[in-house]
Amino acid sequence: AHSSAAARGGEALFKCRATMATESTSLLGGLGGDGEKRASSEAGSSGWKDRRPSSHLEKVIRQGSSMFGSGGMRHLEDWRQKASDDFIILSTVALLGLVLAVVVNETLWYSAVGFETMDNGITTLLKILILSLSLVSFFFLYAYYSSLLEVLRKQGVELEPGFSIVSLWESRLLGNFIMDLLILLPQPLPFVHYTVLVGDLHHEGHDAVYTSDNIFMGLMFLRILFLPRLISEFGFRGKSMTFVMARMNYVEIDTWFVLRSLFVANFSTLLFLIGTTIMVFAYIILLCERPYPKADELTEFMSCLWLTLITMTTVGYGDVVPLTKMGRFVSAINACLGVVFLSLVIQGVVQRVKMTHREQRVIDYMQESEVRNGCRQSASTVMAKVYLQYKENCKMLRRGQNPTKVKVHPRVRAVLMDFRQAHRAMKTCEPDPEVFISLQVRELKEDVKRMSDMITLIADKLNLAEGRTKSN
Repeated sequence: AHSSAAARGGEALFKCRATMATESTSLLGGLGGDGEKRASSEAGSSGWKDRRPSSHLEKVIRQGSSMFGSGGMRHLEDWRQKASDDFIILSTVALLGLVLAVVVNETLWYSAVGFETMDNGITTLLKILILSLSLVSFFFLYAYYSSLLEVLRKQGVELEPGFSIVSLWESRLLGNFIMDLLILLPQPLPFVHYTVLVGDLHHEGHDAVYTSDNIFMGLMFLRILFLPRLISEFGFRGKSMTFVMARMNYVEIDTWFVLRSLFVANFSTLLFLIGTTIMVFAYIILLCERPYPKADELTEFMSCLWLTLITMTTVGYGDVVPLTKMGRFVSAINACLGVVFLSLVIQGVVQRVKMTHREQRVIDYMQESEVRNGCRQSASTVMAKVYLQYKENCKMLRRGQNPTKVKVHPRVRAVLMDFRQAHRAMKTCEPDPEVFISLQVRELKEDVKRMSDMITLIADKLNLAEGRTKSN
């Protein structure tokens, strides 16, 4: 049975290697010997397309050559680069405004008399600077979405001309644009000051006094949502062939896809975002608890940081608790995010320690070798015990005694039991020949597919280079 399975597996491996050789020869032949024919005549080009392994790849290449025209792909990459630059400037300016708003809030708090805060010259100038940075952010928000619309138009999507609500609706970017606009709106305004009283939980008459600067400061932390997108823009900057590969595999590269890829590929990015979120929530709890007259423990940032960390890790000692309604609301959101972050961290750790298929094969081989060695050791022990017992029985027979049979002797039976267990373990560890051969065939097919994708990418680059040469 093993020999027949090995014969069938060998035949399958031979066919798979033959398929790999045929695919490689045909594709490389198209890239090598027929390159001049494709550049000189239309017949050669059609002959090359007939040898393409994927019809969708044909469609992508035709779009890159006919829809965009000569040099069109270069213009598409220019618009992508412009959109990336616009968003980097937008998010950088928005986060800088957030840092200045924190400076303004702390300056007002430590210069306040009781719970009444009043603007001075420095804080007023800083608020004007924050407002100017927000206006710059609005401009680059418009430029960013205009560039995204141009990218879609270059890809062949029919949209209304210009930048309008209709074009954003047709491109399915209207919701994202409105969300980004709402994120940028909250900010402490110069020459605007009012207070809001929020009743305490125990109805003792000690209301929390929130100023307009506190309220807008807390809402301004929504700009932290730009931070992971900013990291993703830097991560995919200058990787033009990634978009080609995504279109070949029907994958849309959006913000969620980029974030997931960064979390999987770069575990430090996930840890950085979690640490930033902990710091942000700690400061928001400080904003909520500090204006409360009876708040004694959560008036310092380190105490708020301790509460946030304990809440996110679902420990909850209970030694420090928020006393205001807003503080408990923020802590509830913090607890929900902690569950999400813990699951992401666990998944990242599992991805790091998970063995690949080839590494698992090495581990399996090491375990099989250990089991085989144990079986050999048990077999040698049985042989030694049987030989010694045989010699002892011979001596007993010469003395005229009636010896015990070798196979039923207690010492021999004990080592025989150990040998049988080791032999069963070895049989269990031995892989089924058919399963082993099927795994080998699957690996070879994956290698063939990977080689074909690599060759088609090289072909795409050659087509683009030929198009640029003809245009020049």
